[in-house]
Amino acid sequence: MWVEDFKLKSGRVHGFTVANQPRFGSEEEEGGRINPSVNLVEAFEKLDNTFAPLAVNANDGSAVLYTNPVEIFAGRDARLAGTVITPGSTFKGRPVDIWAGYRLADGTIVTSDARGGTKDLPGKPGAQVVGQDGPIDRLEFVAQSGFYIRKYLDPAAGAGSRGTNSEVAYIRYRYAEVLLNAAEAAFELGQNDVAAGFMNQVRERAGLTIPLTAAQITFDRIVHERRVELAFEGHLLFDMKRWRIAHQKWDGNPMSLADLTTNFNQATDRNTQPWALWPYKVYDPGNPNDGKWYFQYKLLSAVTGARRFRMGNYYSFIGDDIRANNPKIVRQPNQ
Repeated sequence: MWVEDFKLKSGRVHGFTVANQPRFGSEEEEGGRINPSVNLVEAFEKLDNTFAPLAVNANDGSAVLYTNPVEIFAGRDARLAGTVITPGSTFKGRPVDIWAGYRLADGTIVTSDARGGTKDLPGKPGAQVVGQDGPIDRLEFVAQSGFYIRKYLDPAAGAGSRGTNSEVAYIRYRYAEVLLNAAEAAFELGQNDVAAGFMNQVRERAGLTIPLTAAQITFDRIVHERRVELAFEGHLLFDMKRWRIAHQKWDGNPMSLADLTTNFNQATDRNTQPWALWPYKVYDPGNPNDGKWYFQYKLLSAVTGARRFRMGNYYSFIGDDIRANNPKIVRQPNQ
């Protein structure tokens, strides 16, 4: 409905793809600045409209093994694949090379601090032991979190080159947001059936086939739908502020693994630190599990603090000059 437009060879282009594309095989050997967290990835619900963490571990605590890394993301809201580049997926027809190392039969992890680095494995000298796209802890511009952003990346030839750049428009205001705004308004008016109708239009376009009922429309659902539909579009901070739940969401306390994998469908679930999800390969020649994949949650060593939203952040500062000109304007609280 309202976009910031760009056009090749007109002087109106942008470098978003150059800055954020997967590094391996890119036109400038550059990218990876935005790494979506697994916190966001797990917010995309299952196709039966339920919420669950990714199947990283079995009930007995052992790692779940996969033939292909993309399998762990199967059966999820299709908007995940449209928003995030996951291990096992492709960009511009090239598989992304995201994996963190090999696990040997004795449990030893063999990896490298260099993209695509090599080490000697038992019976296999000079083997590549980490992805060309990472992840490598503290190595910038690779998939440190285990993911790259996909939304707004341009797959066109040359879009990842600084000499060409991209003409993909930046959407400022789109119809899906109108529908979500209308759904929220209807919910606040107690018209849950109307709200469900608006939300289902957005979800049907995304490929979710089981409509939400009026009884399923809650504040948590409203918050969730905006988070996944409008991810990376500049709404999250302002949504949290207008709902006045930002100080609960970002309370300044570190997150445990239990915090990460529970209650993420609740509007006020704490989300103060970005966690990673790293894929590994099994190296155990002769074992049926040789070559299979498993995943581990990881809090990166660079994550040393936790987001804290202060009460004063709900208010904008009114300048002293403005207040001096009108004594009826008072200082905002907590400023």
